[in-house]
Amino acid sequence: MKTRPIAKLDLASFVRPQIPGQPGRITLALWYLVNALVMRGAVLGLLPSGAKAALLRAFGARIGRGVVLKPRIDIKSPWWLEVGDNVWIGERVWIDNHTTVRIGSDSCISQGAYVFTGNHDWTDPAFAFFCKPVDIGAGVWVTAFARIPPGSVVPDHTAVLPD
Repeated sequence: MKTRPIAKLDLASFVRPQIPGQPGRITLALWYLVNALVMRGAVLGLLPSGAKAALLRAFGARIGRGVVLKPRIDIKSPWWLEVGDNVWIGERVWIDNHTTVRIGSDSCISQGAYVFTGNHDWTDPAFAFFCKPVDIGAGVWVTAFARIPPGSVVPDHTAVLPD
């Protein structure tokens, strides 16, 4: 386990971020329900990938052809998701996107991988939130349990290994 000293936190001073482009509460609630029942679900998650891709598109995602979406994946914000053709997204992948995540064609995001666009500034006592887009190139393999942090640009035809 790696540790490092951080600022003395004052979480009472935390200010909830306003994220531009975030949909209204009804859309958020509907997506959370669909995500919980279908995308993360062990039973409804067995629906064909085409049906799950259609649901993602209905919430604003741009999804290419031939995408494979395994059961038990978690996508925070489909309206900021862009997926190329022939992409595979494995079980227990978490795309925790507060802004854009782009995944190039012919890429594989393996089981348990975590792609996230937001975090908190541990040097700030108020623990301010920040987010930056993630761009995963074409022909990329994000191996099992690897993490891709905010602002990452993964070049085409590379493998991302766990820490």
